[in-house]
Amino acid sequence: MIDPATPVLDLRSVGKTYPGGVEAVRDVSLTLERGQLLALTGESGCGKTTLLKLINRLEDASGGLILYEGEDVAGLDPVQLRRRIGWVMQGDGLFPHLTVRENVALIPGLLGWGTDRTTGRVDALLDLVGLPAADYAERYPSELSGGQRQRVGFARALAGEPDLILMDEPFSALDPITRDSLQQEFRDLQARLGFSAVMVTHDMAEALIMADQIAVMQDGAILQQGTPVDLLESPASAYVTGLLETPRRQMRAIRELGA
Repeated sequence: MIDPATPVLDLRSVGKTYPGGVEAVRDVSLTLERGQLLALTGESGCGKTTLLKLINRLEDASGGLILYEGEDVAGLDPVQLRRRIGWVMQGDGLFPHLTVRENVALIPGLLGWGTDRTTGRVDALLDLVGLPAADYAERYPSELSGGQRQRVGFARALAGEPDLILMDEPFSALDPITRDSLQQEFRDLQARLGFSAVMVTHDMAEALIMADQIAVMQDGAILQQGTPVDLLESPASAYVTGLLETPRRQMRAIRELGA
């Protein structure tokens, strides 16, 4: 039984160095509390996606400690670990030769769930993401819009009842209207199901709108972590201030339109 007070994630001085001495992640420490969404943001190449991959051992850390539900991930079977953690990649990542139902049922099948449990979970999730099973379960990804495919991606990530979802730029390929709608729907899903999430995004406005906590990265290190209000009111460096300038400018422009 997991103590509810135990953070879902606890990273302590985590680093990743590639051959040749390239430090992709440097001395990163952070925690993710239950039910929260943490956004990792910063410019391309700052280490965001590498850090995401270290959490579920798509890559192994060079140093430090990563605790998931209080367990050191280095001591866990990486395949089993990844089946316990949902993953939403850039784009939808669906298998084109599988139906919507088959895509969503992948992880329950790997976990050895029975047919009735799997069918019930898939149907319930498709309803939750606004794609009723009666209408969408037997369709193929090519028969869906981009927004619908991403909804299936969310359902697939949640199918194994994970406590944690990792997301790498999940909304970046969508048009603005679909993107805004899915951002709101994802937060509604999180509130209803109670899972935690780490989201990589280069879009500071998206991080401010969606996240409970934001970690700003540069050159593999975390420059500042805090709530959206913390960052807006007290940016810790000129770099953080610069990242905030675009959403600030957008907000000013909108206010001026209504003046």
